[in-house]
Amino acid sequence: MIEKLNYRDNKNIDVGEGFLNGQGSGSLSVCRYGLFPMSYNGCEIIAVYNLRLMLGNKAELCDIAKEIYPYGSMLCGLFGTHPYALNRYFRDNALPVHMIKDYYYFKKKFSKKKYGILSFWNGNTIFKGLHTVAVENTPEGLKVYNRSNKKIEPVTYENIDDYMDYRRFICGYYAE
Repeated sequence: MIEKLNYRDNKNIDVGEGFLNGQGSGSLSVCRYGLFPMSYNGCEIIAVYNLRLMLGNKAELCDIAKEIYPYGSMLCGLFGTHPYALNRYFRDNALPVHMIKDYYYFKKKFSKKKYGILSFWNGNTIFKGLHTVAVENTPEGLKVYNRSNKKIEPVTYENIDDYMDYRRFICGYYAE
């Protein structure tokens, strides 16, 4: 039910064109997911939006949130979206995206791919929460979209190990 109320409000919010970054900035920060603003819990929804844009298969942010919420949200959005739930979204939408739960296997597989999603713990314990970002392999390195609440531009790291490590990794998705 709440996803329908949020959808009604979110569809009237102009989040702009192109990739979404800085979920705590601008109009994006007032979109809602569950009982909370996306500035607090919307990173998975934003990562899916950005990945779809990379794949040339754009969908509206409000549509993605409405579809994922019923099966993916954790405690009415208090903890955002369960990262594994994105697998169902990609499958239901016939998108060529695959999940891997092992960091080293993901790193190997993703090194030969262009686009993906990373979900990881913010610190070395679960008590600091998790974050999910869309990523792109570029000649300059790993480009990370929606790096943090305030980074309104993507951030590029030399490689995935410069961005995170295996202890923080939850899962990764790569696109064919």
